[in-house]
Amino acid sequence: MLQQFVTVQGFGGKPLKRVLMTTSDEGVHVAEPGMLYAIRFGVSNPIAVSPEQVYNFDPPIFDDLLAQWQAEKQTCATTWAKLGQFQPMDEDEDDLDCDD
Repeated sequence: MLQQFVTVQGFGGKPLKRVLMTTSDEGVHVAEPGMLYAIRFGVSNPIAVSPEQVYNFDPPIFDDLLAQWQAEKQTCATTWAKLGQFQPMDEDEDDLDCDD
């Protein structure tokens, strides 16, 4: 299964690289990449975060945010805006359907 990464805005603006698991009425369910094995075997669970905290993942922009966080323990809203808010696919959307 191909993993989709997202960026989560943690406490104080800390950027967190996470794996998208699913979305629900409770929020966007994400997991730390290193915990996938534990989740698979029921030792750990993904966490649900507010959709407003979830952004698309772009490695260079994530690195910029991480550098900001490491230098000043804060991040810039302008840099976050470059990522764009994560938009889950609508359940009705299905790219595999073809109209003949």
